[in-house]
Parts: sequence; C-alpha cells; structure tokens
Amino acid sequence: MVAGTGSRRFYYFEIVVSDDNHFQTYWFNTGEPTLRRHLPSLDRLRALREVARTGGFSSAADTLGLTQPAVSNQIRQLEQQLGARLLERIGKTARPTAEGAVLIAAADRALATLDAALDDIALMRATVTGTLVLATGATSTRYLLPAVVAELTARHSGIDLRIVTGNTGDLVVGVLDGSIDLGLLTAPVHDPHLDTRPFYRDRLVCVTPPSQAPTTGSVTPRDLEGRRVILYDRAGAIRRSIDTWLDGADRDRIRITDIGSSDAQMAYVRAGFGWSIISEMATREDAAARRVDVRQLDPPIHRDLVLVWRRDRAARPVIEAALAAFAGPAGSRGA
Repeated sequence: MVAGTGSRRFYYFEIVVSDDNHFQTYWFNTGEPTLRRHLPSLDRLRALREVARTGGFSSAADTLGLTQPAVSNQIRQLEQQLGARLLERIGKTARPTAEGAVLIAAADRALATLDAALDDIALMRATVTGTLVLATGATSTRYLLPAVVAELTARHSGIDLRIVTGNTGDLVVGVLDGSIDLGLLTAPVHDPHLDTRPFYRDRLVCVTPPSQAPTTGSVTPRDLEGRRVILYDRAGAIRRSIDTWLDGADRDRIRITDIGSSDAQMAYVRAGFGWSIISEMATREDAAARRVDVRQLDPPIHRDLVLVWRRDRAARPVIEAALAAFAGPAGSRGA
C-alpha cells in the first residue's frame, strides 16, 4: 500500500494469479475503488526488475534467458499498459524512474509473497496427511509390506494407515467401491476403472520336513502322489495356480489338507504332518534354520503381484505417496 495526503493517490494492491499468469489489481482513491486494471504478467515485472538491477537490457536478457529484443518488448508493453515511463535510458545504461522504482518495490513484495506461497504449497504436498486403506493377502502382509509401510509413515507421519487382508477377488471389489485405496494383489486384474503396476514376482516352492526331503533336486506333480499335502485355502489365487499344476498328477492319490494361513502351513510341515506348496518368501526363516527342506517345482509356478488402484482416485495425495514408497528403496528390496 502507498498512502499520501491531499491530491496524492492511495494505492492498494490485491494480487490474484490467474491462469494466464497475470495480476489483477485494484486502485483506490480516498479509500474507494475507482478503477480496476489488469497489471502485467510476472514475466514483465521480472524483466523490469532485472533491467533495473543490471542496468542494461542485454545483461538482463542474458540473466533471464531471453533475447534483448524480447526484454525491450516486455518493458515497452509494460510502460504502454501503465501509461508511465518506468526506465530512464542514459546511453547504454537504464535506471528506474520514480514510477518505475515504486512498481519495482511493489513487485519485489508481491513476488516474494508468491514465492513463499509456492514454498508452502510444496511443503503441503511433501507432507501428506489422511487415511490410507491398503489391502493384500496374508503372506504379503507379513513379508512384503512391513518395510514399505515403515518407509511411508516415516516420510509422512500424518498418514493414518489401515491394512486389510483377504483374497484377491474380494479385495478387487473393495478397490472398485472405494473402501480400499490401494491393493497389492495377484495378477491378472482387469477392469477399465482400475490402474495396475507390477511390483513383485513370487515363486512357489515345495517345502517338506527334513526327514522327508525328496532325493531329487526338484518336485513334480507326480512326486506328491501318495503323500499328504497342505495347501492354502481354495478361495485364494495361489490355490488356483496350484490346482492347475496338480493336473499333471493323479489327484485321487494326493491327500490334500486345506488351511487358511501360510504360517499354519509351515507349522504343520515342521511338525512332520506333510508336505506343502507355498510362497518361497514364507519359507526363508525356517529354511535358514534348517527346520524344513525347500525344493523348486517342476514345472515352476510363479504369481505376479501388482499394485491396484481406482483410476479416478490416482491423484489422491495418500495414494501418490504410497505408490512412491512402493517404488522406493524399501519396495525394491521385495521380500
């Protein structure tokens, strides 16, 4: 604000940045609005400031990354728009007039305020808050998520995280109806309303008690004939892949026990109850301690885990932050 007495005009600047990068300015006389004008673009104000600072059009152009004629044109348009001479040219040197000095001082304050606002917005985007509902299967919850969610919440402590476990089919429904923000699910997931991103390739293995370890380097479907095999719940995506794999054997000769937990599968194998086909990541601790024997499957079984979210919610800050965490160092470590 520039104030005065008598015939001097009172100026009050209310700055609004519009889509075309222009200011809107209100001029007040004796406390009442008398004229509304569009002030020039930020680029023109920056050009004026730089010419005044460097004392020349060529040096200002070099600093701004423009040509000298472009800077001259910006200053000319600025002077025409305001109806005032803003720079005094003395030889090759340019310095602000009294009117130019007033405008430069106001521009300094305005641009500083705008820069501070942009910094605040960047900080707001960097510090994400809100609720995030993350869903996946029980095995992934234990072996894949901990490092990722630890990194996510360390970076964004304002996120209120909820983790839901279930089977892929049920969790896809939750993503579609909006009750789940982001799923880590078994591929394929096909729906025009969903976006997906590959995250992890899981390998299934055969795990046995050490005393029952097969003599071959890998296990085929026929190697399970005559044995008790502990398999994951029939509703799971892993189970469908295993059932297809078992078509290579006489299913009537395999005694299958269904169970709904990978931890329980491992416990029953350790107890000597039978063999199991399970995600490799669920076997690592017991295999390292030699409590079980692990063999590859022939032919191999893999399942691809993908991140799944609703396309129209991709711009939600909590989803963007979660996707960044999965793409970061913790996510790249996998299991």
